[in-house]
Amino acid sequence: MYKFFRGNREAIKKYLLIFFLGIVSIGMVITLAPIPTGDSNRTESNVLASLDGSNITTQDLQQNIQMRLKNSSAGNDMSKIVPIVAGSMLDEMVLKRALIIQADKMGVAVSDEELAETLATIPWLSEGGSFIGVDRYQDVIPQRTGMSVAEFEGQVRDSILTGKVRSVVTAGVQVAPQEAREEFQRRNAKAKIEYVLFDPSQFVKSVPVSSEAVEAFFKKSPDRYKLPEQRKVRYVLIDADHVQAQVKVTDEDAQQYYTQHLSDYRVPDRVKVAHILFKTGGKTPAEVATIEKTARDVLHQLSGGANFADLAKKYSEDTSASNGGELGWLVRGQTVKEFENAAYSMKPGQVSDVIKTVYGIHILKLEDKQMAHLQSLSEVKSSIVADLMKQKVADTQEKLGNDLVKQIKLRPDAFADIARQAGLEPQESPLFKYGQPVADLGSGETFENLAFQLHRGEVGTPISVPKGQAIIQLADITPEHVPAFDEARAQIEQDYRAEQSKIMAAEKARQFAAQVKTGDFTKIAKASGLTPKETKDFTQQDPVEGVGSGSQLTAAFSLNPGQTSDVISLGGNSLVLRVISHTPANDADFAQQQDQITEELLDHKRAVAFELYRQNLKLQFMRSGKLKMNPGALKTFIALYQNK
Repeated sequence: MYKFFRGNREAIKKYLLIFFLGIVSIGMVITLAPIPTGDSNRTESNVLASLDGSNITTQDLQQNIQMRLKNSSAGNDMSKIVPIVAGSMLDEMVLKRALIIQADKMGVAVSDEELAETLATIPWLSEGGSFIGVDRYQDVIPQRTGMSVAEFEGQVRDSILTGKVRSVVTAGVQVAPQEAREEFQRRNAKAKIEYVLFDPSQFVKSVPVSSEAVEAFFKKSPDRYKLPEQRKVRYVLIDADHVQAQVKVTDEDAQQYYTQHLSDYRVPDRVKVAHILFKTGGKTPAEVATIEKTARDVLHQLSGGANFADLAKKYSEDTSASNGGELGWLVRGQTVKEFENAAYSMKPGQVSDVIKTVYGIHILKLEDKQMAHLQSLSEVKSSIVADLMKQKVADTQEKLGNDLVKQIKLRPDAFADIARQAGLEPQESPLFKYGQPVADLGSGETFENLAFQLHRGEVGTPISVPKGQAIIQLADITPEHVPAFDEARAQIEQDYRAEQSKIMAAEKARQFAAQVKTGDFTKIAKASGLTPKETKDFTQQDPVEGVGSGSQLTAAFSLNPGQTSDVISLGGNSLVLRVISHTPANDADFAQQQDQITEELLDHKRAVAFELYRQNLKLQFMRSGKLKMNPGALKTFIALYQNK
């Protein structure tokens, strides 16, 4: 078996890359078909699945979800995304472990050499075509993936293993020449149609509305209008302005801070430089010569009094160009030697000759130069005072906040009086739900979590909010509930109209479709006050203006010219079409597309075959009793997020 893989390494590599990307891509979720669950009577409450003696726990699933969604915008609201993805991610974890067990039975393994070869294909682990080195590798992996090196390499090994098993399972999958030709015909055949689109928005105003009908609509599914738990808090803000007058930074404070932090004010040799860069990387000698000629022409312009910043913006290929070539202060060792030597040999205001480095050709302007020295107190006093003032204000805010919390905890009913005695104005928020921004308090996690953890009348520790420090006391709780009909009537009526307008549009489309089966499509449409539209020729892959994709109009390709379709649902819209003409694919183009079509069909068939194999493998483990699922534990896990 191992010899088979050695002989087919190039083919395997292709699939390794596909599967590796599938594993490490953030936010990628594969939804699998539901399958029967096993006996979970004796399974621990935190065990979601047990496979051949190895458990997948709620902690495992939570960690997997967090890792997959780490850099995804979906990860910002776990309460919404977890209930959607938890089942499919658990299924994927089970399938992955089942494949690893199966690979072991097949004698398939991953050598250290294969692991190294695959790691070498990852762009961010290479620099200049070479491996970045062990030390940087150890640092980069946790930063890029959030995993330890061992965990990351384990993931990569598993993806390689999956690719090997996939190659074995799908080795016999083939695409017959006739299949490729049929797919070519399907992709390239064109149709031209006329159609009438029935848009529900055109019928909203004509929907008859009665109180009885709207109320019945509400009673049919009242839970769709369920309101989440809402809370109201009392609060006081301790902003910087309130405590500013109580804070003073003396000269002695500044002197003491300066003395204690002398190392912060030691300035090394440094130069302040601007440059114009002409890149030469990857250029031929002739191209480099042309670039150098341009650089010398620019240098000549500078000698004639041209503005350096203006020329940098015009000619420089560095990111600093938009800033007039400004690089700011540079210390020794920060740039390549040729650049550094030139900069430190110049005088402020001087412009260099052309300087060649590995990056290209530079022209430098030295704006300032400082030798290593200790900055004096007078030089840095203003920044020290500002920093000390900021720190003292924060400390004073914190102390005042803690003092107030102690007083309020002793006298919870006197929140307003205690606040006013401290010179603060107590305020009260409107009702708000979790995740809803609140004026003055914002929508940060710290505030939200505290507000939804407190009991009625309880006061929380001081928290940071956009306007400073805040102390909150829970004033009221409105539990999750279905509102009374009258309370939500406006929204209910809007939803009722929207639903009925879809029904009306579909019914109008059905009536029209029945009429045009035996009559003139265009005449009947116009007589009914409808506007038929005609398309250009399109394939099933083409967009169709005003409709969507040609793939949604399969009837246009299955009906004969002159025939009309039944009602076609397009999201909320309904459509009826008549085929004007068909244009078959040009067989002369088949040879050019055959290889690509064959490869795409082969990839698809292999993917389907492998997915069937994975699902059947899971069923085998369940039937043998080696796999047990615990749907109750999964339901509890999801409920924890739904209730947040």
